[in-house]
Amino acid sequence: MTDIRTEPTGADVLRHVLRHVLRLGRHDSESRALREIHELCGSAAEWRQVLVRIPLDKLSFQLEAGVERATAIAALTGWCRSFKTRRAGGHQRHESEVFGYLSVLLITLTTMAQSDAGAAQEAHDCQGVCHPLVQDDSVRRALVELYSPARTAEHHVGSEWAVVRDARFEFHRHGSTSFLLRGKPGQVTARHTEFALKCVLFPYADIPVIAAKTRSYETDHNSLDASGRTVGHMVRVWASTDNWILMDFAEGRTLAEEIDELKREAALPVVGRFRRRQPSPAGNVRLDLIRKVGLPLLTALAELHRSGKRHEDLSPTNVIVHRRVPDRDGRAYDLTFVDFGRNYLYSGAFAGPRTAQSAYVAPEVRANSEDVAKADLYSLGHILIALGDVGANRDDTIPDRFYGQAPLIARVVEDLIDVRPDRRLLVFPVPIDDADVYHYLRQVLEQELDVTQAALVDDPDLRPRAIPYDRHTVTETVRTLFPASREPKRRRRIYRMRKQQGVLADPRRSMHARWLLFFSVVSSLSYFTSTTVCVLWFLRDIGIDVLGPPVQLVLRPWDVPPGVIPLVDDLRVPDYKLGLVWENLPARIIGLSFALASVRYYQNILSGVTTLVARSSALPGAPLRIAAEIAIRAMAPWASWLILWVNLVDVRDWPLSTAIGYSGVVFSNVLCAAFATRYLALARAAELSTVPPEHQKIIGLDAFRQWGPTVTLYSVTVWVFAYLIMNGTLKDTYVYALSVALVNIGLFYVLKTGINALDVRTGLNRCFLAAERLRYEAEANHRPRPLAAPKHPVHANPD
Repeated sequence: MTDIRTEPTGADVLRHVLRHVLRLGRHDSESRALREIHELCGSAAEWRQVLVRIPLDKLSFQLEAGVERATAIAALTGWCRSFKTRRAGGHQRHESEVFGYLSVLLITLTTMAQSDAGAAQEAHDCQGVCHPLVQDDSVRRALVELYSPARTAEHHVGSEWAVVRDARFEFHRHGSTSFLLRGKPGQVTARHTEFALKCVLFPYADIPVIAAKTRSYETDHNSLDASGRTVGHMVRVWASTDNWILMDFAEGRTLAEEIDELKREAALPVVGRFRRRQPSPAGNVRLDLIRKVGLPLLTALAELHRSGKRHEDLSPTNVIVHRRVPDRDGRAYDLTFVDFGRNYLYSGAFAGPRTAQSAYVAPEVRANSEDVAKADLYSLGHILIALGDVGANRDDTIPDRFYGQAPLIARVVEDLIDVRPDRRLLVFPVPIDDADVYHYLRQVLEQELDVTQAALVDDPDLRPRAIPYDRHTVTETVRTLFPASREPKRRRRIYRMRKQQGVLADPRRSMHARWLLFFSVVSSLSYFTSTTVCVLWFLRDIGIDVLGPPVQLVLRPWDVPPGVIPLVDDLRVPDYKLGLVWENLPARIIGLSFALASVRYYQNILSGVTTLVARSSALPGAPLRIAAEIAIRAMAPWASWLILWVNLVDVRDWPLSTAIGYSGVVFSNVLCAAFATRYLALARAAELSTVPPEHQKIIGLDAFRQWGPTVTLYSVTVWVFAYLIMNGTLKDTYVYALSVALVNIGLFYVLKTGINALDVRTGLNRCFLAAERLRYEAEANHRPRPLAAPKHPVHANPD
C-alpha cells in the first residue's frame, strides 16, 4: 500500500503554530517549540500563507485556531517582550528567525483586535510592544521578507523597495486593515525623504478587490491632478503593490488623536450663567473645537475638490493634522489626507467586521454603489459631530445636545449626513455660480458658528472660544430670577450678526432672525410692564407715593390731586379702590407670578422656534402651521393684557383673568405640540434619516406633549374656582391665590420652563428642523400645475 500524505492547510499550520506558542512561556519546552514552529514554517512564503489564513473576526479565530485571539495575543506579547533577555547564552539563528515572524504575527493580531468596534478594546502598550519589536533586526528582516514584491513586479517598484530594504524604520501606528511603519532611507535625496510604509494585513491583502485597489493606489491617488500639477494636502506615493503602499511621511497626529489631545488640554473659560467659577466643558457642544478644526478641514477639502480629487474614506484616522503658529491667513493647522479610496472592509463587496471608523463611511460606499460623489459630505458631517464632543448616536442621527444648545450647527450637520445622497444639501444648496461645494460649506459653517457664539457672548474677542453651558438646577434657576431672561439680548446679537452677514432678507439663511427678535422684545417689554405695574400698585396700596415730589410738581398746573396718575387712574371701575391692601393683594401676587412664568415660558421654550420654516405651498398642513404660529407668538404678550386689566381696571376680575390666562397656554401647548408631532410623523413616513425611528422617543417632546392635557385639567379646575369666587361661594381667596402663585413659580417657572427647558427645546428643535427639511424636499420635487388656457367666448353669426 502507498501512504497518501495530505499537505496541511494554512489554517492547520496556524492552529499548530498557536498551540506551540502557548508552550513558549515554559523554559523546559521553549527550544523544542521554536524548533517545531521552524519546521512548520521554514520560509517567508510559508509564513505568508499562515498569515493569510488568519480569520478576520475573533469568533471565527477561536473556532478555527482553537484558541481565543486575546489569549494568543497575551501569550505572544509576554514571550516576545522577554525573548532577548530570556537566555543568557543567546539564541540560534532559526530561533531568531521564528521570533521575527512571530512578532509580525503579534502585530497583525493586535491590529485586528484594535480595529474591532462594539467590544471594549483591550489595553495595548504600543510603545512598549510594537515599537521595540520593529526596531529589532530579526523583526525588520521578517517584515522585509514577508512584504517583498514579487519578481514580476514593475521595475520602479523593485527600485523603490530597495530603498526600504536598506533603510531603518520604526513602528508608527495601527490602522483598521493595516499598520504603518515610518522610516528614512540610508541616503536622503530630494525624491527619497522620510517615508511611510503602509503594510496591509495579509488576511485582507488576500481579498482580490482590496488587493487590486492597493496595487492601483499609486496611479489612482497620487498627489498630481489631471494636468500633472501637485495637489496640496496629499502625499506623494512612491509605489504600491497588492499588500503595501510606499509614500512620503506626513508629519503630525491623526485628527482622532488631535481631538483627544484638545479635550485633555486645559479648558478655556466657558460661557454661561455662572461666572464665579470655571465649569467643565464636558457634556456641552464644543463649538470652539468645531471652529478650530472643522473650518481648516473644510478649507483643505475645498482645495482638494478644486483639483478634482475625492477621498471616499474620510475619517478622523485618515486626516493628519500638524499644528503651526497661525500666520497671516489665521490657519492653526496644516492638514494632509491619507488612505484615499473606498474602504472595502465596510462595503457590500466584503462583509467584514464593523469597526469604530465605519460610522464615518457613507451608506452608498457601504452598499458598493458606483455613485459616491457625495460620500465625503456624509463623512464630514460625522467628523463635525465628533468635534462637538457630546457622544454619537448608534442610529447615526445627531446627538440631542446639538439641538438643545446649537440648533443652527445641527441644521448644517443634518444637511450633510442624510442616508440618501439626493437629500444632502437640501437646506444649503450650492449656488450655481459657486460650484466649489466645500468652499461654500465653509462659509456657511463659519457664519452659523459666528451667530451661535455671538448669541453666547457679546465680546467679539471671546466668541471664537465660547461654548454653551447649560446647568438647569434649582439653584441656578433661583439665581437667574432677575433678570428673568437674557433672550432679547441674544436675539439682538443674532439679528446684528445676520445683518452683518447680509442674509437678513433670506429666511433660509437668517432663520427668521428679525421675526424672532421682534416677539422676543415684545415678551420682554410685556414682562417689565406687567411687573412694574404690580409692584407700583402694591406700593400705592400701602401708602407710598410712587410719583415723587418732582412729578407732583409737574402735574400741579393741571390740578391733579396728590397720588393720582392722570389717564391711568381714570381706567379704574368705580368700585376699585387703592389702599385696600388685603383686598387687592391676590391680584398683585398672581400678576407677578404670571409675569414671571409667562416670560420664562416664551423666552426659554418658544422664542427660538417658528412654524415659518415649513411655510410652502408644496407642503401640506397650512392651517395647522398658521394656527400654531399664531398661538406661539401670542404667548409673547399674552399675560400682560390680563395683568394690566386686573391691576388697572377691575381688581375683582383676577379669578377670571387667571382662568383665561391658563386657557391661552393650553391652546399654545396643544397647537405647538400638534405641529411638532405631525411633522415628526411626516418625516418618519418620508424616511428622513435625520430623525430617530418610530420606536425611539424624542427627548423632551413627550414631556411637552403632556403639558397640554395636564394644563387643561388644571385650567378646568381654575375655571371652577373662578366661578365660585366670582359668585361669592368660595371665601378662602388668599389660600387660592397663594396656591396659584406657587404653581406658577414652582411648577412652571422653576421646573417646566427652567430645569426642563433644555430638553423641551431639544425635542421641538428636532421636529421643527425636520419640518424644514420636508419643506425644501417638497419644493425641490414640486411641479406647479400649468395654468389652463383662458376660454374665449365664441361669437355666433347673427345670420
